Amino acid sequence: QFDAACTSSADVDNPNNLEPDHEDRKFDCFMAVRILHVPQTAERARILLKQLGNFQVFPPTEATLHMVCRDSDGGFFVSPIPMKKPHITDLKLHYGESFLDIHEELLEALQEKDSTGITLLHGPPGTGKTFYLRYLINEIRDKKVIFVPPDLVNDIAKPDFLPFLMGHPNSILIIEDAENIIRDRSQASLLPNQAVANLLNISDGLLGDAIHQQIICTFNCDFKGIDPALLREGRLVIEHKFDTLSIENARRLCVELNIPGNGDDIHESISLAEIYARKNASVKTSSNDLENGEATSKTKRRLGKKPKKPETLLGFYS
Repeated sequence: QFDAACTSSADVDNPNNLEPDHEDRKFDCFMAVRILHVPQTAERARILLKQLGNFQVFPPTEATLHMVCRDSDGGFFVSPIPMKKPHITDLKLHYGESFLDIHEELLEALQEKDSTGITLLHGPPGTGKTFYLRYLINEIRDKKVIFVPPDLVNDIAKPDFLPFLMGHPNSILIIEDAENIIRDRSQASLLPNQAVANLLNISDGLLGDAIHQQIICTFNCDFKGIDPALLREGRLVIEHKFDTLSIENARRLCVELNIPGNGDDIHESISLAEIYARKNASVKTSSNDLENGEATSKTKRRLGKKPKKPETLLGFYS
C-alpha cells in the first residue's frame, strides 16, 4: 500500500540514476509504503521493503561553486557552477567517529566573518576528500566559494592572481590537487617559491587582512613534505587525513546504503570509493531483484541505458 502519492518536479536529486516515469523527467512518487503480510512471509516482506529503499529521489539541494577561468586576454574571471549536495546521512559512518566534530569546527571557522586561515585535507585517492567537499560547500552560507581547477593551480604563483582575488573579499578559496604549490620551499620544486608566498600572504599576511579569505587545499602527497610555514599555529585552521574505513564502519555503511550482503565479506579496511562501487553495482541488478519480490511493472525503475559520464570537476569520491 502506497501513501501520499505525488508527481515530482523535473529537478530532483537522483543518486541511483533511476529512469523517470515521464518524458519531462518527472517521477511518480509516494511518501510512505505499507506492506501487509502474514507471519509466514515476514522475511519476504522485509526484503522487499529493503529493496524499495534503492528507489528513492530527493528534493534538489545545491550550492553555487565559482570556478576560476582564464579569458582570451589572459585575465581571470569566475564562472558559476551548480553543485549538488551528496546524500550523506551520517558523517561518522563515512569518515570515522571523530569526523563530525572536525566538520563542525571547520564549518564554524569558514563561516566566521572576516576570517582567514588555511585548511589542509589530504589522504590517498578514493578516501572521500572531494565527496566531502561537495557536502561542505552546500553547508556554507553567506560566503562565495571559489574553486581553482587543477589546470590553473600553477597560476596562483603569477603576479596577476592576487589582484584578481582582491575582487572577491570574504570568500573561501578551494585549491584541489595542491601538491606542487604547498611543498617545502627548502626542497627542489617544479614551481617558484612565489606560490607558497602568495598563499601565506592571502592566509594571514597584509593582503589577508584586507580581503579576509579562507583557503582549503586538498592533496594526495605525504603530509611531511608540506612547507612548515603553512603549518604555523594561528594560520592552520584544520589539518585532517582522510583514510580508509575500518571494517566495522565499512560494514555499517553497507547496511546504511542497502548493499546486498551488508558487507559481511569485508575483512580489512576499505576505501569509501570501493563502498560506493558496490552500491552502484547493486543498483544495476535491483530491477531483477524487485521482480522476485512481486513488484509491479509500474513500481519498477529501469536504469538509464547510457552510462553516466564521470565528472572532471570535483571528482565524486576522490
